[in-house]
Amino acid sequence: MIKPNDSFFDRKLLISSVFTLINSLVLLFVIKETDVVHWPYLLAAISAAAIGFAQPRKGWLLAILQAAILLIGYFFFASAPRNGGDRELELFSLYGSIGLTFVGSFVGGILKRALGG
Repeated sequence: MIKPNDSFFDRKLLISSVFTLINSLVLLFVIKETDVVHWPYLLAAISAAAIGFAQPRKGWLLAILQAAILLIGYFFFASAPRNGGDRELELFSLYGSIGLTFVGSFVGGILKRALGG
């Protein structure tokens, strides 16, 4: 239960944000380096469920943070592949991972609340 004196931006949210940043960078690396879609999707689903489980009420903010880091990192800092097929695979992995981030965060939050958190 949320206490009236609790602030939205607390230490736990800050720590979770740092872990989300690190995980987003790892996920971006996996998206760029893998030749299949399965690894980015697996990592995105696991990390998103962890986001929702760690922050059941504020996980949506962490999911938005992860999606923003993925988009900004991919389009502004990563180099585009020369092959059109590789680019399509990367974009499919990127957008799918962003979708899984939101769904997984929601499911993780529901699981945490169901288990009494």
